Amino acid sequence: MTNTNPSDEPCPEAAHCGYCMSPTRPLVGRCHRCHTPLCRLCAVHCVGCGETFCLQCSTRCESCAGPLCDDCADCPPYAEGQWCPACYAHETDSLAPEYEDPYQDIPGDEHLTIGLEIEVDGPHDHEAITRNDLIAGWCADGSLDRDGWEYQTQPLDTDPQTLSRLHRLIAGIRPLKSQEYAGGHIHISRASGQYAADWACALDGLDANRAAWLNMRHADPEQNRWCRYTDYYHGKEVAVNDDHDDTIELRTFGPWNADSAEQLLPAIKWIKTMWRLFQRHPNGLNEEDIKAASRTAWADAVPASARGKAVV
Repeated sequence: MTNTNPSDEPCPEAAHCGYCMSPTRPLVGRCHRCHTPLCRLCAVHCVGCGETFCLQCSTRCESCAGPLCDDCADCPPYAEGQWCPACYAHETDSLAPEYEDPYQDIPGDEHLTIGLEIEVDGPHDHEAITRNDLIAGWCADGSLDRDGWEYQTQPLDTDPQTLSRLHRLIAGIRPLKSQEYAGGHIHISRASGQYAADWACALDGLDANRAAWLNMRHADPEQNRWCRYTDYYHGKEVAVNDDHDDTIELRTFGPWNADSAEQLLPAIKWIKTMWRLFQRHPNGLNEEDIKAASRTAWADAVPASARGKAVV
């Protein structure tokens, strides 16, 4: 087949690279845009179209830093700089969640629901997760690798069948790289007896060892950069975030995947126990009572047989 790409044609008439002007480096082609003859060190190949360009006629993808020509560059909404086609597709592959209340046909609004934010860093089976009907939406997350995603579940009731399906979903997530930068926040429904300060106190009642059994990180100074225990309940660096209209967000949890799946149901059981306690005492409990109740809820949630196994 005849090669008609001018950027890959030999350059017999050129004595040297027109970019670095080196008389000794072999020429490998011409810039697809300005047709300057290029040596191997000065030629770059666009990650989008594969054409050869000089450094002046190319840029770098803001996300993956790959070489990029202007024709292949695009800028995703709410992002900066130029992005290559693969990174642009990843950034714009999202689904805004449309949440469905599992209790919408049941009178009253004092029902416990939980909603998980599932962050998965790096390569994984994205399609399998998006096909699961427990997932309400997903989006790229700037704190994760270019192949990472954040998934949001529907608000879920806590009956055994729902929790069994949720456990299967989590157990099937098998990331291919470290999840150091991923998290697994859990949103709990607001109700008359639910206050961020009480939930923070409940977390404070668990030492680092107990917290680890529930995949919690707030008590570990090496792990709690984004979920510090504090009496300030706003933002993305605290264990309890009170900024949402319909939920209280517990940001303490580590990533949910096959490695932490066996900690999921105990963590939810602990949440159920504490949520019901707060509902039964809408006028509040003192701090020591909450901490003691939290430790009792932990002992009930984590089977004694499981405590003999090491927590990774």
